[in-house]
Amino acid sequence: MSTPVATAGDADVWVRDRMTAAGAVVLDLAAEPLRLLPLARATGTPVWVDVHDYDGEADYHRPFLEAADAVFCNADRLDDPVAFLRSRVAAGASLAVCTLGADGAVAVDGYGTVHRVPAVPVEVVDTNGAGDAFLAGVLDARLDGADVPAALEAGARTAASVLRSRHLHPLLDAVLDAGRGAS
Repeated sequence: MSTPVATAGDADVWVRDRMTAAGAVVLDLAAEPLRLLPLARATGTPVWVDVHDYDGEADYHRPFLEAADAVFCNADRLDDPVAFLRSRVAAGASLAVCTLGADGAVAVDGYGTVHRVPAVPVEVVDTNGAGDAFLAGVLDARLDGADVPAALEAGARTAASVLRSRHLHPLLDAVLDAGRGAS
């Protein structure tokens, strides 16, 4: 869920029911997801968050980190990504993952095991959305029963499809190009 402005909660019963039925709840760093964190945790459904370029200190991220069963981030502002991931697992997360750009990704699972996956070699056209695609690939694979290494590989493949596109997905190239020709 990614709504920038917090609502009054008029739809919370509906939202709670959907969260309860879901395999995971993915909450983005925004006001409405922040408001919904207690509701999400109360459902018992695993909460997945992406704290993006977290620096290890920003207060805004803390409630998301504390609620998360799975934490995703990138290494842009972390001095020691593995230490950060280990700290998240020690705090209760069952999975913590950091993308490393062209160096792939590293994860620490609930047992403290460190897993690494190389990036899929691609000619990078645009990095926009690659981290979100990586998370989506990992989430899809985990919900399908994949272990952490296989899920990380799925995330790397999904991110690669976005990296080689001018848009968030390669299928959009043809759609948007056709729209330009029709004008």
